[in-house]
Amino acid sequence: MTLAFLFAGQGSQTVGMGTELAASCADCRATFDAADSALGFSLSRLMAEGPESVLRRTAITQPAVLTLSVAHARHLVSLGIVPDMLAGHSLGQTSALVIAGALDFQKAVWLVAERGRLMQEAVPEGQGAMMAIVGLEQEIVYAACAAAGRLGVVAVAGHNAPRQLVISGSHSAVEAAAEQCEVEGGFVIPLDVSAPFHCELMGPVLQPFGTLAETIPFADPALPVIDNATARPLCDAASARRSLVEQITSPVLFEESLRYLVQAGVDRFIQCGPGDSLLAFAKRVSRKVKLLTFEEAIGELR
Repeated sequence: MTLAFLFAGQGSQTVGMGTELAASCADCRATFDAADSALGFSLSRLMAEGPESVLRRTAITQPAVLTLSVAHARHLVSLGIVPDMLAGHSLGQTSALVIAGALDFQKAVWLVAERGRLMQEAVPEGQGAMMAIVGLEQEIVYAACAAAGRLGVVAVAGHNAPRQLVISGSHSAVEAAAEQCEVEGGFVIPLDVSAPFHCELMGPVLQPFGTLAETIPFADPALPVIDNATARPLCDAASARRSLVEQITSPVLFEESLRYLVQAGVDRFIQCGPGDSLLAFAKRVSRKVKLLTFEEAIGELR
């Protein structure tokens, strides 16, 4: 079997995530401690205890999800469950690059915390919105965004799975595009996020984040990491660094990434990080693949 790890993105976080793992696995606890050290405060305590209002702040959410995702992947590898390929959803691509050996974990924790801070500062909370659109073909959703563009910025921010997209932008324009999608027969799900990611409103983040990324060493990935922006493998250090910057305003091509993995022979997926949403996306791409959460993968060894 050919195995790919899928790494969770922002929005999957929950208070209490990783608590049992940190208590039962010394190596995982060390990963949490390393994150605390990199940030200079107890991220692990916020993950364990909350409050939820703090955990959902982008500058906290992003390093928290990355830390749990890396702890999951490292633990699986230590047990002999070794991936052949890697992919992550938005923030999850940074987790994938850590596991591929392209990026030091502590530097990655710091970098995504800064990423989150810059993203939150780019658009004050409440002025932007993101919504999932289910049940419509891509061209219909793109047309709805184009029509609503007269009211402000709105764009397709992600291709999650067949007939499941995400739109992002200014609040009024996103609402208008969503209303048109409902008229067309789509189902709209507002997303509980603190900023409108993967659209041009994140443009002010590109230069300062790019400057920060240049201060951190990158290495060539030892495993193929599928790029969010192109749905093709990142093969060298320069493209890995560049991709993390480009994805800030580019749509997440996760459906296309999953199709690439399946066509490359992947027949088993394990989600690292909280939740199981990426497995649900994979199921909509192929019903032949085996799908496991981290907990289910551990359970198979018992």
